Amino acid sequence: MNSLIALIPGAPLIGAGFIILLGHRFSAQTCARIAAFMVFISAILVICLWGTLINQPHEVSLKTPLFQQSLFTWMSLGSWQVNLVLTVDKISLIMMTVASCVGFLIHLFSVQFMKGETGERRYFFYLNLFIFGMLSFVMAHDLILLYLGWEIMGLCSYALVSFYYQKSHYAYCGRKAFVVTRIGDTALAIAIMVIFAHFHSIELPIISSLVGAQYIAPINLTLIGSLLILAAIAKSAQFPLHVWLPDAMTGPSTVSALIHAATMVTAGVYLLIRFHPLFELLPDLQIIIAFIGCITAFFAASAALAQNDLKKILAYSTISQIGYMFAAVGVGAYGFALFHLIVHACFKALLFMSSGVIIKAFNDQHDIRQMGGLGHTMPFMRYIYLIGSLTLAALPFITASYYSKDPIIAATYTQDFGFYLTTLALLGALMTGLYSMRMYLIVFSGQPRSEIQVTPFTFSMKAPLAILAFLSITIGFIQTPWNWGPELLIPWLASDLGLPKLPHGNTELVINLLGIAASLIGIALACYFTPKELKHQQGLGNVTFLNQAWYIDTLSMKWIVSPYYYLCHLCRVFIEKIILFKTIELNIVGGLNQGHRALTHAQAGLITRYLYFICIGAIGLLAYILITLYPIYE
Repeated sequence: MNSLIALIPGAPLIGAGFIILLGHRFSAQTCARIAAFMVFISAILVICLWGTLINQPHEVSLKTPLFQQSLFTWMSLGSWQVNLVLTVDKISLIMMTVASCVGFLIHLFSVQFMKGETGERRYFFYLNLFIFGMLSFVMAHDLILLYLGWEIMGLCSYALVSFYYQKSHYAYCGRKAFVVTRIGDTALAIAIMVIFAHFHSIELPIISSLVGAQYIAPINLTLIGSLLILAAIAKSAQFPLHVWLPDAMTGPSTVSALIHAATMVTAGVYLLIRFHPLFELLPDLQIIIAFIGCITAFFAASAALAQNDLKKILAYSTISQIGYMFAAVGVGAYGFALFHLIVHACFKALLFMSSGVIIKAFNDQHDIRQMGGLGHTMPFMRYIYLIGSLTLAALPFITASYYSKDPIIAATYTQDFGFYLTTLALLGALMTGLYSMRMYLIVFSGQPRSEIQVTPFTFSMKAPLAILAFLSITIGFIQTPWNWGPELLIPWLASDLGLPKLPHGNTELVINLLGIAASLIGIALACYFTPKELKHQQGLGNVTFLNQAWYIDTLSMKWIVSPYYYLCHLCRVFIEKIILFKTIELNIVGGLNQGHRALTHAQAGLITRYLYFICIGAIGLLAYILITLYPIYE
């Protein structure tokens, strides 16, 4: 299998290259099928890696990867070389599975969903390139390739968020996503430079081994860790750099599924997990990560309560669920973070793709208050969306997220300030149950509040949704951490990530019961209040403070973006117009004009004037020669 590893990220890259170079010679649907097939190749190869691993089990660590392929040397400076090497270990194999398999289902769904759309070829080009960027990022053996994949995802997200760039607001949202994530990109670039300056290597296994073995000043380790955290916060849309993600809903719903479930938003979590040996030496930074995650989970869930845009509800739910993954990383439960990442990819892709069908059914209407009654018209979609909503709410014992999210909540209690972390996480879980069921009930129950236009819903669209719905229920049973079922994932990851700490005895039982109660109470509150909201047209959607997400975006525009615009205006007026134009440019132009006039007088076409200059030149030259050959001494 080592010889085929390069084809895993290579197949989507070939698909993107084919579309951009030869796509104009084929129909848009042909390009769409080719794009989907290329990601299918990646998914099959990843599944084959799992098969090879199962047939030939062997213990590995971060120093001895499962599979590795060295392609070529792409940079050489003296004795220092950067080789293009792809590495597969346990962590990257899980991420590759999510990116390729969920990515393929999104591609398959998109073939019919995007049929006839303007820019269909461009869409599938960026979709293939997006998958290539994510796979390159997680398979990177060194920081250069990791950063390349990181940047490719940023480029593709910008292009896909502003896919309908003809509308100025959509183009603005794409720019907003690009600019905010640039903060994280800059932080990661600086972190890579600092890492190389202190470890003299960019290879991830070497860096992991040197973190504990080589003495590095604590201030330098803290600087590296802080930069990595900032990069992860921006990429994964965590508080306070979350402001780009709710506005990144302007692209097609399948784009949102790809960004939120299979690729970009999870990249920050993977980055922190990859550098976990470094963070284990910095417990203060780990607590900061945990608090960022829990605060984000609580804040985003509260904001989702009052959203009326269907995709914005899901956007804030993504921010909240990624917050739980950050909390898991912050308390050292890296395996739980990866497990919840897998589960979240399944149900969030399901919800976003289903939302695309719902929005089209209501004639591109995004406001859930204008929907309703869809359950009678589209029963298949009703049950599919119910599964996704209940999984988001972490319905106990049935849905996969119960087995992935509740252990994270329990793990937060084992750390310093555990009571506060657990309280925030539980409140976030309660509100998640409330907003997820509110969303479902408003869209599918009651009578239609707008005209429903049932669009073609083919097998190629139903199959991915059915698979994701099945996984949203069943995948949780691979890891049941309450000692009454199989525990397959966390022990398998223990050689790389260690075993998470969980409370024991009555404390474990109480937290588990509180998690179950939070989910059930949230669902019950939604079932009680949502019919009243629909009847009286007054409810959570009218709470302005929550609807505006605590006014954080408004305040950032007022206190950060507007002063920046004002500074740019001052620079344009004083530096560009006054200093550059009036002072420097005009003086240069004036000097050149004077020189021109002087030369004009010299070159007047008068022979007598030319003879005059020749005589002066000859006298000056003769004087120079005499002084040089016969120096005058005192």
